[in-house]
Amino acid sequence: MNFREGVRGVVTRKKVLFIAVSMLCLGLLGVPAHALPEPDAAKAPATSLSLYANQSVVLDTPFDIKRVSIARPETADVMVVSPRQIVVIGKSAGTTTLVYWSREEVPNKVEVVVGINLEIAKEDLQKIAPGETFEVTAAGDKLILTGTVSDNVVQTRLVEGAQAYAKGIVNLLKVKKLEQVLLQIRVSEIDRTLAKELGFNFLFLGNSHLGGISPPNNFNPLGGDPRVPSLGNGLTDQLTAFITKPGLKDFAVFMRALDDKGGVKLLAEPNLVVANGAEGKFLVGGEFPVVISTGSTGTSSFSVVYKEYGVRLGFQPKISPNGEIYLHVAQEVSELDFVNAVVLSGFRIPALKTRKAESGLQLADGQTFVLAGLLDNKVSKQVSKIPLLGDIPILGALFRSTRYTNNETELMVMITPKLVRSLDKEEIPTLPTERMKPEETSPDMIW
Repeated sequence: MNFREGVRGVVTRKKVLFIAVSMLCLGLLGVPAHALPEPDAAKAPATSLSLYANQSVVLDTPFDIKRVSIARPETADVMVVSPRQIVVIGKSAGTTTLVYWSREEVPNKVEVVVGINLEIAKEDLQKIAPGETFEVTAAGDKLILTGTVSDNVVQTRLVEGAQAYAKGIVNLLKVKKLEQVLLQIRVSEIDRTLAKELGFNFLFLGNSHLGGISPPNNFNPLGGDPRVPSLGNGLTDQLTAFITKPGLKDFAVFMRALDDKGGVKLLAEPNLVVANGAEGKFLVGGEFPVVISTGSTGTSSFSVVYKEYGVRLGFQPKISPNGEIYLHVAQEVSELDFVNAVVLSGFRIPALKTRKAESGLQLADGQTFVLAGLLDNKVSKQVSKIPLLGDIPILGALFRSTRYTNNETELMVMITPKLVRSLDKEEIPTLPTERMKPEETSPDMIW
């Protein structure tokens, strides 16, 4: 065997070995992927989680859980259902942090974002206000309502319904026809002494109403609405309120009888139209000057400020979704008091005698609310004497007499709220003069 044959044998063996290794590699490449052993790698823990309110999501963890904690329980709630599973329940819109610990006390944080399911929210709100056009959007934990609705009742229902999905409601709804309340007001001053003679007493307390006419005059108690809550032990002579039903004959008969005897003095009878939720005020009286001294030591100057007095009434009606009217009434009666006047730098400034009362009541459309109990007592002195003889000192007392008269009056305010709405342009009736076409003017008539 020579050298060439030895080299040829070594090369041949290398080729065979190379071919065998190549075939082995090709065979391995043909093995399916699932046949290869899977490496034992740990899953990365979740760092964020999103869900809707009133929705639950299962959170899987890569290790056994020892304990959990939630930063804001009012936003989301958590419950461990297995060693490696946590159930997160969304409660209200917002963001909170969930922390869970492993057996080795290693903490892991998860950012939990609870959103608002706008599709379900709009679907439910559409059931509350069918046929209305509005949009529902979300901004963080707030729900935004936009669009135009028919009236305030629908607007109130949508806002109240949206509060079930978010704590913060941004109400950008517009109302096509603004609801308004017409307040028919009658402010009168009645002779309390004469009213008692006729048997009327505002402090009459019935089972479900206040105000009435005493039995001696054969009048029935003044009716009221049983929905009005009782005032309990808070009833005083300072303020008495009651509700009357439209068309009560007893009250009308009493007022007519009192007016025939001159016991009623009408002070004001205005009609106010107030938008829903807005405030309305009016004043019947005047203004008196108050002198104010200003200036430094050695020099002085005066300025005049005018103060109002008289009968002042303030109202704020609010229409409930069922069409009833909640009315807040504040009344004030003030008059000049020269007995307690103050003299300042030679100026006599009168004091003010003021009577105030506030009340809030819920009425139906057309019911009448009567506010009374603001009393005023005036004592007058009347001297009757025989001319000349009554002026004689000492003996003159035998020829004259003195009589003191107590005049007691009571302020009574009757308010009747009624729901009104403004007319559209096409609903406004045409005046007869508007249907007349203007006659054409001849050029010869122009000077």
